[in-house]
Amino acid sequence: MRIGLDIDDTICNTNEVLMKYAHRYNAEHGNKPLLKSATNNFAEVFGWNDNEVYTFFRTYYLAALKEIFPKENVKEVLSKLKAEGNEIFFITVRNDRECGGEGEACRITTEWFNKYDIPYDKIYYNVYDKATFCKEHNIDAFMDDSTKTVRLVSSAGIRTFIAMNNFNADFEDSDITKIYSLNEFYEEIHLLQNLKNKLF
Repeated sequence: MRIGLDIDDTICNTNEVLMKYAHRYNAEHGNKPLLKSATNNFAEVFGWNDNEVYTFFRTYYLAALKEIFPKENVKEVLSKLKAEGNEIFFITVRNDRECGGEGEACRITTEWFNKYDIPYDKIYYNVYDKATFCKEHNIDAFMDDSTKTVRLVSSAGIRTFIAMNNFNADFEDSDITKIYSLNEFYEEIHLLQNLKNKLF
C-alpha cells in the first residue's frame, strides 16, 4: 500500500514545542493574556494578528523544529510497515518561504528523520491541497491531525485517519477513524491490507 502521513502533530509533538516558544514570544512582545491553550491556531492563543503570527514563526519556527521529538513507537511501526512492503510518503505543508532561511526547514526536517532513524520513501514539502495531492499520487491510506484536511482527503475517496491531540479532541466523523497511537494505526493498515487482499 501507498501510505501518506502528515508530520507535525501526527508523528511528533510539534504543537507542544511551538506553544513553549509562543509563550516566550508573547512575553517579549507585550505579554498578552492567554486566551486559549487547546489549539494549534496561534492567532487564537494570545489573540495575535496576522503580522504577529508571521513574525513569531519567522523568529522561532526553525529552533522549534530542532526540539521536536517523535511520538511513541513511530520508528518501530513505520519500520514494520516498510518491511511488509508498504511505501511511506510524508506529505507536509512545511516550507522555507514562511519561516525564513533558504532550505533550512527542509534540511532540519531531513536531519530530524535521520536522527531518529524514521523510515520513509519520500517527503513532499509545501503541500497545501493534500486531497488533490493524494489522488494524483495514488495514496491508499492517509493520516493527518487537521480536521479540515482529513475531511477533504476523505471526501476524495481515500481511506483517512485522524491523529488525535488535545486540540482536535471533539472531532467526530463516521467516515474517518480516530487514531490515538501509532500501534493503532498499524492495526488499521493491516485491516485494510486484509480487505484489499480479499477483494483482489
